[in-house]
Amino acid sequence: MVKKDTLIKLKEKEREIRQALIIEAARQVFGKKTYDMVSMVEIANAAGIAKSSIYTYFKSQEELYAQVVYQDAGLFLKELKKRIQKKDKDVVKKTIEYFLDYYITHEAQWRMITHFALHGNKDMGSVDKLNKIGRKLMDVFDTIFIFPGCKTDTRLLSHTLFSCLSGVLIAFRNYPGRSEEDRILHMKKIGSLIESMINTHINN
Repeated sequence: MVKKDTLIKLKEKEREIRQALIIEAARQVFGKKTYDMVSMVEIANAAGIAKSSIYTYFKSQEELYAQVVYQDAGLFLKELKKRIQKKDKDVVKKTIEYFLDYYITHEAQWRMITHFALHGNKDMGSVDKLNKIGRKLMDVFDTIFIFPGCKTDTRLLSHTLFSCLSGVLIAFRNYPGRSEEDRILHMKKIGSLIESMINTHINN
């Protein structure tokens, strides 16, 4: 019985490792191309497994894509919530810094978000689920305006902040002619300016 339980646990662990391998490979491939330009063969090759093996874990490419986004967004939001405290006067600053730091480090995740925003496939059955993730992010953003006492247009402010930060990453993340250090420093400077403008609006 003990031997059987041990074998079951080993198989479950092996399944988790293989699934994580597929998700990581999918993240890298989806991060380089738009959804409609990616094939399961590419993902399988990146993972070093047979294409048929992916279907053991995911019914379709769309389900795999949605799983990567769900997983990544969940981790991002969980940590962001930890960093946002009601009595923290620097809540806007911390949100901006975390957003930029996270997506500078997790570049493949950011490319996936950008590709979907710019080239989103309206025929994907998972669009509603992906939009739900976006709304959850906006809900968290809303709190950084509600905490300081802003009672109106919080969703509009959340959209504005997200747009600003997205624009910073799109415009300067891989800006040519500058070192990685210079690009990051420049993005942080713009982030500080965005923070000042947001706080000015909140306090008026």
